[in-house]
Amino acid sequence: MSTTFLQEQSHKAAIVAASADHQVALATAKAAYSGLAAGWAAYDVAVKAADAAKMRAIIASATLNSLGSGPSQSLFWLTGSWI
Repeated sequence: MSTTFLQEQSHKAAIVAASADHQVALATAKAAYSGLAAGWAAYDVAVKAADAAKMRAIIASATLNSLGSGPSQSLFWLTGSWI
């Protein structure tokens, strides 16, 4: 499979954007975490959702730029779903 420079650069930019969004989501989850046991479940869900959103963005970019399916297995391990 051959890819162009522009495809690779577009994918790299999408990864940077997904990583930035991921960091914002993690910071938001951390700020909302109360430190109490009851808050732990909500924090855990928020972190997993942020992780899944990042993986989905990377997979979408890889597919869009003809670079394969990206980290599909990682998404499955994280969410139990291929999509």
